[in-house]
Amino acid sequence: MNRYRTGTGIITSVGIVSFALLGVSAPTFASSVTDEINVTIPSSCSLTSVVGSAHTSTIETGVYQDDIGETTFKVFCNDSEGFSVYAVGYANDTFGNNTLKPTNLTSSYAIATGTATNGDTSNWAMKLTAVTGTYAPTIHSTEENSNTYSFTSYHTIPSEYTKVASYSSNTDATTGSSFKSTYAVYASPTQPADSYTGKVKYTIVHPASELPPIESISQMTYMQDFKDLTAEQRVSVLNSMQYDTTYNLIDNRDNKTYQIARLKDDNIWMAENLDLGRTTLIQDLTSANTNLDTNVTAIASSTFNGWIKSSGTESYITAELIPVTGTDATSNTPYGTLYNYCAVSAGTICSGSGKNSNDAASDLCPAGWRLPTGGSTGEFGTIYGLTDYNTNAKMRAPIADGGAAFALAGYFGNSSPNYQDSSGGYWSSLRYDGWSMYYLYLTTSNVSLTSRYYRSYGSAVRCVAKKPHSLAVSYSTGVSGIRVNDVTVPDGGTIEVEEGISYPITMTPSAGYRFDSWSAQSGVIDSANSQMIFYTAGDSDTTITANASYVAAEIQNLSSSNCTTTASYAKDNRDGHVYTIQRLADGKCWMMENLDLGRTELTTDLTSSNTNLTNTITAATFNGWKKTSGSSTYIDGEFIPVEGADSISRTLYGTLYNYCATSAGTICTNSNSSNATSDLCPAGWRLPTGDTATGEFKALYSLTDYDNSTKMRAPITSGGAAFAFAGYFDISAPVSQGDRGSYWSSTGNERFNSETYLLGIGTSSVSTNSTYRSSGRSVRCVLDT
Repeated sequence: MNRYRTGTGIITSVGIVSFALLGVSAPTFASSVTDEINVTIPSSCSLTSVVGSAHTSTIETGVYQDDIGETTFKVFCNDSEGFSVYAVGYANDTFGNNTLKPTNLTSSYAIATGTATNGDTSNWAMKLTAVTGTYAPTIHSTEENSNTYSFTSYHTIPSEYTKVASYSSNTDATTGSSFKSTYAVYASPTQPADSYTGKVKYTIVHPASELPPIESISQMTYMQDFKDLTAEQRVSVLNSMQYDTTYNLIDNRDNKTYQIARLKDDNIWMAENLDLGRTTLIQDLTSANTNLDTNVTAIASSTFNGWIKSSGTESYITAELIPVTGTDATSNTPYGTLYNYCAVSAGTICSGSGKNSNDAASDLCPAGWRLPTGGSTGEFGTIYGLTDYNTNAKMRAPIADGGAAFALAGYFGNSSPNYQDSSGGYWSSLRYDGWSMYYLYLTTSNVSLTSRYYRSYGSAVRCVAKKPHSLAVSYSTGVSGIRVNDVTVPDGGTIEVEEGISYPITMTPSAGYRFDSWSAQSGVIDSANSQMIFYTAGDSDTTITANASYVAAEIQNLSSSNCTTTASYAKDNRDGHVYTIQRLADGKCWMMENLDLGRTELTTDLTSSNTNLTNTITAATFNGWKKTSGSSTYIDGEFIPVEGADSISRTLYGTLYNYCATSAGTICTNSNSSNATSDLCPAGWRLPTGDTATGEFKALYSLTDYDNSTKMRAPITSGGAAFAFAGYFDISAPVSQGDRGSYWSSTGNERFNSETYLLGIGTSSVSTNSTYRSSGRSVRCVLDT
């Protein structure tokens, strides 16, 4: 646990008194500037151990043996409030187990903890000794049955975390604070022969006043207690829970008690449907109590209460939730509350139909919990794939009967809830398309994992506990940015990830550099040589590094002989952006990435020497075309850089341009059917032709290599053309990223002179058609030969 403090610097100013001597002019003082430096030193403590002599001994029965082995523990801690060390029995890697476990005999012969030195009962105990010196720690006492016992003498092994040592201020980085452990065992005359093993787990917390860490479900009161568990603690909590058993925790947002359970996938699930909204909230929804990203605005209780309805309106943009009365007849769990996706995503995914391009990163689950992943390979799919839950009856059976206790809670659309006890759906976090999300669907006779549900409908929610790990991000030379799950993480920064969950990660090179590869200490990178990857978090904290290399060749200086059927790289000398180029099966040399001119502000004018135009566009004029949303204009240049990358082709979305911008300011009227002879492509390159019969786009996707959407979108490493679903813009911010892609051609439409031809790619179709030039589309250039 790290705690950060920032000191307050006090700057003392010295007043200057001005005076004059007879016959001497008063001095004139120049202006002054104060230069300030602020340095933060984070609070950090660590615990290490060195075995002096092993805790191993051969003991005769009826004999008491003390001082068995010795381990020295050393704490280095710069926290001004010091540290505490807690200890707990951990035999068989089970929290709270304070026995000596036999190797071959049954557990009934385990040696319990105790301090007796004779008699008929075997036992074992621990003792701690402070190492004298500058930072000698205090060895603590504990009260039992109105008597005080100190760990400086042999003491029973704690079954719950107990403070055993502490120091009240910081230590230095070399000396530290040390104490030693040793153990004693008494073996009764009737104790059978075997090898016996026990463990004591020591954990440091700081400052010294902090409470002991949670490692057992019995220590937990609130659902939100999961929020601050480390990965190791979560495993301990999980191991303290029995299968087919429910445990009760309180949601501190409304004080409702929920049953939770450890299911056979070894995740911790809510065993009841979320019911937030049935009763009045007692606090606002924040990242401290709700699964909200830290950049998501807190939801006031009054705002949330306004989402509660008695009937739905099939709204995508307004949050709606409806509490449902009744209990599932099979699982015997209440129906809970139904939520549309605007509500369940905590107001973060509330776009109109067809305009969502994201999975849910925030939701209404308690802090430390989240929506399950959907689809056949998500967490719902994993549960249903297990023998214990692979039928409708098993999914609905009570936890105590070995089931998963899902309920048929029905749904709501533009009416009151219906279909209770005949069907039920559970929202996942996974996007299906712009309109809908994956969800788990159950009826009285079947289960579906790949169903989609429109976000405007209301469905039930079942949360799963998070499995946190830390992912640190490292930039090599030539890397300007790394985005994890659409969040930019700075060099050396960390982000919380969850074991087993897949995250999209995209690297942006610095000007003049190209992406090379990824490396990570743990977890799985699905394609280490792709600029955009999916990283599946492993079972430990890790660092992921993006590597890049410098590119000297300029795309404006390439000839046809420089372009082969193997991918190569060249940089645009206008902004240093490096593009992949390759000769495709049509014999032409293509940019294999979308044009991205304008993402960074230009410092050079656009002229015929660097751009496919005959006039000049000043850098200031071009930079002024950059927008954050479109205005559906024909007469002004507009472009919008889009964040993210295509999940299939692994190419960045690039920048979207209306046609006035695409044509380098040459076709900027409503009525114009001319072909574009100037454009924003680098000098020596141009827009492809787009006629529906003979254009270069049509010729490309008519080839067997690219004759369907899958092939056109496939990565170049798989023989595809690597087109991206970058979406478009009209009179709003860009939409439909991940749903479709469209690319401007140079060919005007003579029948509809407000339109220009383009290449359109959907999930199942490829076509050349025309659209209004006022909208924003992608640009892919071809070498002019």
